[in-house]
Amino acid sequence: MMTKKQFKHDFLRGLGSALLALKTCGNPQQHYDIVRYGCLHNTTYDAQCEGDRGWYLHQAAAIVGGGVLKNVIERYSCNTSDHWLFDQLTSILFHYAKDGNEAAHAALHDKYNFLLGKLSRMQISRCGSTCPNRDMFDWLCVWLTSLDGWNAFKRIINDISEGLLPKDADFFFSEWFYDNSKNKFGKKRVEAYLQKQAGQNERIERYWEKAQEWDAHVYEKRPAPTLEDVVEGATGEKFRGRGISMQFARNASSAELGKLLQIAIAEQNLQKKAELLWGLRKATARIPEEVIAELLKSENEDIRDTAFYIMENHPSSQMREYALSCLQMGEDVVNAVSLLSKNILPQDELLLCDAVKSIPVKLKESDWHSAFMAAEDGVKNLHGKPKTDLLQYIYRETYCGSCRASVVRLMHKKKLPTYSLLQECLHDSNDDIRDSAKRIITRRTRG
Repeated sequence: MMTKKQFKHDFLRGLGSALLALKTCGNPQQHYDIVRYGCLHNTTYDAQCEGDRGWYLHQAAAIVGGGVLKNVIERYSCNTSDHWLFDQLTSILFHYAKDGNEAAHAALHDKYNFLLGKLSRMQISRCGSTCPNRDMFDWLCVWLTSLDGWNAFKRIINDISEGLLPKDADFFFSEWFYDNSKNKFGKKRVEAYLQKQAGQNERIERYWEKAQEWDAHVYEKRPAPTLEDVVEGATGEKFRGRGISMQFARNASSAELGKLLQIAIAEQNLQKKAELLWGLRKATARIPEEVIAELLKSENEDIRDTAFYIMENHPSSQMREYALSCLQMGEDVVNAVSLLSKNILPQDELLLCDAVKSIPVKLKESDWHSAFMAAEDGVKNLHGKPKTDLLQYIYRETYCGSCRASVVRLMHKKKLPTYSLLQECLHDSNDDIRDSAKRIITRRTRG
C-alpha cells in the first residue's frame, strides 16, 4: 500500500507507480488532492523537451473522479499567460473529449472561439516578437484537428483566412500548424484543398499564397563567426549570446583557439572573461593544466564551471584524482560528479552513487539534473551490471521525463528492469517510456 507521501512523490514526477497505485488501491479518493494539484499545475521539469502529461493526468483524474474535470475547465477558461500549463490543460481536456465527454469538448471549442476573437481584436504593433495568445491558439488548433479531424482543419483555415490574415498575414500564418496538418492529413490532400478553395475565396487565396511561400523558403547559411565576432560579442556594449562562441569553436583552428585563450586570460572583467572562455568548453585543443588550475580558483562560478567542462573533454588519471579529491572534501560536487563520470573506474561507482544522492532534488533547480545526466554517462562507461542502485535512484527521483526515459533504456542494456518495473513503465507519464516498456516486454515474451 502506497502512503500519501510516497504517492505525492511519484505522481508529481509522473511515475507509473502512482497510476498503478490508483488503479489497485481500494480508496483512490484518498489521493484526490494530489491528483487535482498535478492537473492544475505544471510539474514537468522541461515541458518543451518532455511533452505534455495529458494522458497520464486524465487517467488519474478519471479514477479519482469528483470535481477534477470541473476544476480543469475552470482553470482553462481563465488561464491566459502560462503557455505550458495551457498545453497541459488542453491535453487533459483532449483525452476527456476523446472518451466522449461533452463538457470537455465544449471547453476546447469555447477556448478556441475566445482566442480567435481576442486575436482578431489585437493591436499587432504592441505584440513584439512573441505573442502568448497566438502561440496558444496554434497549440489548440493542432489539438482540435487531432480530435475532430478534417472538418476542424477546414473550419480553422476559414476562420484564420477570414478573421486574422487580413490584419497581418505574416504575423498570423502559422508554419507549425500548416506543417502539422500536412503530416496529419497528407501533403497532397491539404495542398489540393487549399488550391481549390483559393480559386473560390480570395481570403483563402491569401492563406494559400503564404503556404506556398513557406514551402519554398530556404534558410540562408550564415558565415561562421570570426575571432573578432566572439570578442565583440563578449566584451562589447551589447551581449550577443554564447551561441557565437560555440559556433566559432566548432570551426576554429588550434591557432585561433589559442588566441582566444590568450585574450580570455588577459581580460580583467570576470564576467567578460567567462563569456570569452565559453567557446573553449568543447575545444579539441588541450589547454595547459596550469591555466585550468588558475581558472578553478576563480571567484566567478561560470569560470569555474567552464574549467571543469574543459577538463571533462580531456580524460586523464590526473583529472580523475582531482574529481575524487573534490568529492571527498565535498567541494564543487556537481562539477566533480561530471568530471569523475568522464574518468570513471569500476572502484569509483560507490563514491559516485553517494555523491549523486547527496545533491538535493528540487523541481525549480538544475544542479541535480546536471549530476543525474553525468552520472548516467558514468554508469554507461562501466562494463557489466552496476554494483549500486544509482540508476534506480535516478529513475525514482528525477523530475525530468526525458532523463527517466534515457535511464530506462540504459537499465535495459544493463539487464536491470524487473517485471514490476516494466509494469510501472507501461503507466508512465512519458510516451517514450511507455513505448520502450512495450518493446522490451514484447522482446522478452518472444525470447
